[in-house]
Amino acid sequence: MSVPTPKRLLFAAVALLLSTTAFAAHPSARSYARMAFHQEDGTAVLFGGESLFDPATGLTYDSDETWTWTGSRWIQLAPINHPLARSAHGMAYDSNRSRVVLFGGRRAATVQQGPISLLNDTWVWDDGLWRQIETPNAPEARQLFSMTFDAARDRVILFGGSKQAANGEDFEATYDTWEFDGTTWTKIEVATPPQVNFPLLAYDAKRNQTILMGGDNSLVTQMYIYDPAARAWNKKTFGTDEKFPPCVNDASMVYRATSGTILLIGGVCSILTSPIDATWQWNGTSWSEVEVINPSRATAQAITWDALRDTVVIYGGFQAFLSTPRSFTTLFRNGDYRLAVDEVRPSPRSLASFRTDPVSNTAWLFGGLNEFGDNYVDDFDRVTGNGVLWGYRKGQWFTFGAKDAPVNCVGPLSAFDIDRKKLVVTCFGSDTYEFDGTTWTLAAPKNAPPTRRFASMVYDETLKKTVLFGGFDGTNYRSDTWTWDGTNWTEVKKNRPTHRSNFSMWYDPLQKKTLIYGGLGRASLDDRITRYTDMWAFNGTGWTKLTVSTTPGERFGAQIAVDPRNGKLVLFGGLRAELNSTTNTRTQFFDNDTWVWDGAASTWTKLDPPFKPHARENGMMTWDPAGNEIVLFGGYAGVYFSDTWAFDGAQWKPRIDPMGHRRSITPPRPPLPPSSSRVPGDD
Repeated sequence: MSVPTPKRLLFAAVALLLSTTAFAAHPSARSYARMAFHQEDGTAVLFGGESLFDPATGLTYDSDETWTWTGSRWIQLAPINHPLARSAHGMAYDSNRSRVVLFGGRRAATVQQGPISLLNDTWVWDDGLWRQIETPNAPEARQLFSMTFDAARDRVILFGGSKQAANGEDFEATYDTWEFDGTTWTKIEVATPPQVNFPLLAYDAKRNQTILMGGDNSLVTQMYIYDPAARAWNKKTFGTDEKFPPCVNDASMVYRATSGTILLIGGVCSILTSPIDATWQWNGTSWSEVEVINPSRATAQAITWDALRDTVVIYGGFQAFLSTPRSFTTLFRNGDYRLAVDEVRPSPRSLASFRTDPVSNTAWLFGGLNEFGDNYVDDFDRVTGNGVLWGYRKGQWFTFGAKDAPVNCVGPLSAFDIDRKKLVVTCFGSDTYEFDGTTWTLAAPKNAPPTRRFASMVYDETLKKTVLFGGFDGTNYRSDTWTWDGTNWTEVKKNRPTHRSNFSMWYDPLQKKTLIYGGLGRASLDDRITRYTDMWAFNGTGWTKLTVSTTPGERFGAQIAVDPRNGKLVLFGGLRAELNSTTNTRTQFFDNDTWVWDGAASTWTKLDPPFKPHARENGMMTWDPAGNEIVLFGGYAGVYFSDTWAFDGAQWKPRIDPMGHRRSITPPRPPLPPSSSRVPGDD
């Protein structure tokens, strides 16, 4: 059996990247995640899943995130103890013990861990915590199996899947049956096990039956009913005039107690013969196709039945016959499929602008690359149609709408001009906007920098100007420097650093200069791609290369922010490169290390906080003056993130959304006196 591998969309022409999307908070796009409804908590618990394909590292990535669906919104949790990242695992709710049981799955290939591996560990989720159960016995490590809970017999039932073949490289189907009694696993010896792939299990509580659906090696639908007393799976045969799902390969199935029926959302067998929008229902005697409104089907999705709201919840997966995972939350009730949208914090993204506004004590987030890497986000208010900024203060996200906000903003950069008290934003490194806390203004300078992406921009408090440097213009890496005085852009041509993009750039209050570190680029068109470790300082007339004994190494896309309490820079993660001296090749991987730059001593120091965010690049970091801490949001590491973390100078802590649903608000602002992902070549 082959292992499905989604492929990430590559960058198209910039003109094709532009779109307008409403903001929404949810897990990032993923496939083969799993979900179970925790009846006592009244929430659906989602764990894991596989990301899009990342061309820079040549890998897909599994998630170890835990999310709960409250019926109206997603909440991301950050338990310290949790299962390893995985996909294609099993999850079922043990109603007798009020806990979710998780088993096994597939762990994607990683630089650190090596090739794809399969798991056979057992975990339970209860009281808001993950806890591993060391069982005396367990099924072989496997993926793409199915699990359900038989409440009458007090057993989790597991069937089939695929396991590692003898050669250690391929995977082969297995058709065994196991039961878990809450303490250990027991293999059930079945004389004639069903030969079905991508099995689907559901426990029919009304009839006290466990139903198995799957496709044989020819993708022909097979159905079985479990007889635990006889240790047998009894095959259900269909007459020539009986209807049944024609294709269940990689489909989804769930039991609905209120109707006493099993719902099956059809699978994918052949683009010529498979019905794209089929929804089927089993009533204990026969199958019937359900007439539905707004039909939508995906494969490899997470599914559960929300018993509190009598709603089937579906997340992620692939749209039929496509290979890019989705990030849709679909709710099915009363024959109607509808998309759920949560608008209480920013959606997953990277490469947004995130800057501190000390006038209103707000950190402003704008734009960014969406969770598929194929569009730049335009956040807008559904009611007014105005573009919005996301504001962050002391653990709370809110939106601020204003007319004439930038739209279709490719590669947004921002800096806060503390002297003129305006947020300066550039789109494509060229179009210049300013936001004074109330309105947006499109500037009309005589000169403007050429278009680019993956550049950096900061406000230099010594020069009292905004400084823009470098980037990638679609063909070449750039090394030009421009300054903005509020009226015009001026190019500074003296002593340019090497051409580069995705570097770290900040105003150092201790050296009182703008500095850059690292990045990706090349000295000329004839040179090879270089991952830099050097540092440069800008004095307003040109750049000077700094002599620094040790830096955080070859990396780009790191997250940075200056701590105004001590003037030191905090750097987190990025995409690192390490040279293998034996093979003379470089390995790229996402990191989650934390470094501090002391401009007074010109030294880097690596910290070792015990708890830290996931590894990532191109996330957004800035100072939150209201919370008196550094804030990290989003970023990319195969998966696009939408989590929020805070760093107090020593410790990282997640900022978890409150459970109650809150409306977007307009923040109070003090009166103003008169007049903030991927590069070609990174693979």
